[in-house]
Amino acid sequence: MSQFSTVGHEELETSRGTIRFRRHGDGPGPAVVFLQGFLAGPDVWSEVIDGLAGSHRCVTVDWPFGAHRGPMRADADLSPPGLAELVVEVLDGLDERRAVLVGNDSGGVVAQLVAAARPERVAALALVACDAFETFPPGAYRLLFRLAAVPGFVRLMAAAMNVPAFAASRLGFGAVIERDPGSVRHWAAPLAADPGVRRDIAKLMTGSSRTQTLAAARTFGGFDRPVLVVWADRDRLFPRSLGRRLAAAFPDGRLEVVEGSGTFVPHDRPERLAELLGTFLAGQDR
Repeated sequence: MSQFSTVGHEELETSRGTIRFRRHGDGPGPAVVFLQGFLAGPDVWSEVIDGLAGSHRCVTVDWPFGAHRGPMRADADLSPPGLAELVVEVLDGLDERRAVLVGNDSGGVVAQLVAAARPERVAALALVACDAFETFPPGAYRLLFRLAAVPGFVRLMAAAMNVPAFAASRLGFGAVIERDPGSVRHWAAPLAADPGVRRDIAKLMTGSSRTQTLAAARTFGGFDRPVLVVWADRDRLFPRSLGRRLAAAFPDGRLEVVEGSGTFVPHDRPERLAELLGTFLAGQDR
């Protein structure tokens, strides 16, 4: 999987700082904007994009989720609701009235919050193995996110994630990836190198609360656009029952389960995810 580089990317100035993004493809219909998971880089979508960009306008963004290449402004609100506002600001900057949002893991939370607060900006929603309802953050990550408020903790976490054996283990990327978790260790490099990136991810971690996802869920019954929920059969964070519940919460929601994948489905089974998204998106282009 290729790493996110500066070649071919564009920059957008926002109220929270500079956002780097890439456009892929030039198909009809609304743009498809991808939101990756916690500590994941935009290259997690690379192989998914390969299967979609021939017929769709796709946008990947270096969101400030911990693997981003440049820190945001020191005063930026990077809590999940703040990040949802940032998504809308990016859509404004791209001159996109509406977009299909595809979110995985924590990116799925942000997509839910956008759909709840600004449904008119969301043409359709694809939620891929993500937090929802009272499961945010999930399981042991609740303690991890609280510890981000302890001085020096995020720096310690960054150092650990840059140790190959730790990064590949169930304490690192192995918790969310089945296929070669050691191959994504580059995602942790900005966290170790840049105190501004560590400051940013601490804001996300300490600003996360199940009250946000529960409040968003109360709006799902009124969201009348198509929703695809994709779950992973080997997910260690999110049980399949959560995916069923999430799909059932939307009037036009449906669930698909991907075999042989952990939480980061775009990494583990990109070809299957691209197939599911392609079918889903074809319905939005008509």
